[in-house]
Amino acid sequence: MSWQSYVDTTLIGSKKLDAAAIFSATGDSVWAASNFKIEPAEMQALIAAYQSQDKMNELASTGFHIDGTKYFTIKSEDRSIYGKQLKTGIICVKTKQAILVAHFPDTVQPGEAASVVEKLADYLIDVGF
Repeated sequence: MSWQSYVDTTLIGSKKLDAAAIFSATGDSVWAASNFKIEPAEMQALIAAYQSQDKMNELASTGFHIDGTKYFTIKSEDRSIYGKQLKTGIICVKTKQAILVAHFPDTVQPGEAASVVEKLADYLIDVGF
């Protein structure tokens, strides 16, 4: 399966997400994306948080931007960063070699969206990514 298929079929195809992207774990390349335009500075802020506990703590208190929108951090751990903006949100999950970033609309509960992204991350980790 191609990276774009993971985005289109597994993530957006779940009907729980309306935009998604898969980046390299270093954030220097987009492997696949649909309905997203994530700026390099936005991605680098996530990368910095995954690499440094101080940056993760900072992100937890200040929030973060994706696709030009500021999200308030509702979860920030070694693997997962979740953000909320009104009734929509962002789920970011890091695997060994990739970072999944997905947006859910206001018609979806955060837990439903997180489950889809976390399951794909588990699968990718299991197969070495």
